[in-house]
Amino acid sequence: MSVQHMSIAPEYVSFYVAGRRNVDIPVHMNRQGIFVSEDCVNIPAYYWSDGDTHVTLGPYSEIAEARKPDSDTILNTPNQELILFDANEPQYAVAHVPSTKTRIRVWVDHPIEPSNVVIAWG
Repeated sequence: MSVQHMSIAPEYVSFYVAGRRNVDIPVHMNRQGIFVSEDCVNIPAYYWSDGDTHVTLGPYSEIAEARKPDSDTILNTPNQELILFDANEPQYAVAHVPSTKTRIRVWVDHPIEPSNVVIAWG
């Protein structure tokens, strides 16, 4: 498995991690931050007009962070893959995972407008 690095600029200031396409996106109209469901993680991003959000995606064993994650959840991954996407971009990245349920940990450098996001699976 390898670690993937990318820079993205989602127009709607968030992007998603899911185990399959066509999932309901968890949102809360009165709060901001990371929102999770059994099928999807909604992660805030830097405002696209202000610059890119730098994303790191990979196995936990290769990118473990020193501090407690901002989100730690189990995600349904029925096709044994994780897909990163947003409202306009159908796929930023795909990672193949070994199970149909995958632990996802997310670290952000700002709770509402992060410029750096780390996503570790496993």
